[in-house]
Amino acid sequence: MSKKIFAAALLATFGVGAKVAHADIGPQTAQRLQDNYDNVVSNCGGSAEPAHACSGVLLRPTRPSPDYHTWDHSQNSKAKGGVSFSYLRADITTSNLAEDARSGLILYPLMQRPGLSLRYQVLCAWPTDGDSWERNEQGCGDNAQTAQTEMACHKQGVLTAADWIENYRSSSDYKRQCAFDVRDQRIPERADAFYQAIVTQRDYAAELPFPWNEVIIAAWDEAESHRLPIKAFFYIDGKYNALQQAQADQSDWQRTNGSVIPIIRLDLASAATARFSYHPEEQAVGAD
Repeated sequence: MSKKIFAAALLATFGVGAKVAHADIGPQTAQRLQDNYDNVVSNCGGSAEPAHACSGVLLRPTRPSPDYHTWDHSQNSKAKGGVSFSYLRADITTSNLAEDARSGLILYPLMQRPGLSLRYQVLCAWPTDGDSWERNEQGCGDNAQTAQTEMACHKQGVLTAADWIENYRSSSDYKRQCAFDVRDQRIPERADAFYQAIVTQRDYAAELPFPWNEVIIAAWDEAESHRLPIKAFFYIDGKYNALQQAQADQSDWQRTNGSVIPIIRLDLASAATARFSYHPEEQAVGAD
């Protein structure tokens, strides 16, 4: 499908033009993100559907540049075939994001994505920063910086949050932690595996070295990036230049793909309760 055809189909899906007033879609987007964030389910209808498919907020911190699109892959992501995201939800404490993140993109949950968009695959979940930069198996496996060989949690008998924390305590080294494998082929175990990552962060936050988790998604075909199901561009309230970065991403997407994705303000001031809100005056395009 060409970019022009997809852009037209996407606009038809939302019933908006390239210059979107956002009077409806912006507030609705913020409300849906808040609803998803507040929806603390263990799965999305059974063992085959992990909670990320219908609840929580899956986001990727990015930095805009005139040299690339922020929805394309870094060289590391291309090399290993995996892309790092964070997962926010009301039952897990998240006071900050990795690498002093200020802005980025938010994906639709799989069960809510537009029908013509790409179906991404979630590969694994780390209850804290997984140091995926140094790992094989698309960012889910062995860490090149350790002497040991790290395997997926289930391959070493780590099946629950309690198992994970016991395993982590044996070294207290986040580079040696194991990832919960949630790949598509792990039906029927994958829904519980993802939930155990949530439970670990929820119940053992005080023992974890970082206040954010890490979720690895399989790298998508960049030639199909215009079909990536981006629900919103976000910025973190109070971070220097954060709004300007989100505005650069919004403008780049509209200029590149012809459709408008709203900017949503993310408030992490209260670590226990994130807030998502839409503000017309903060939109770089489509707010007139």
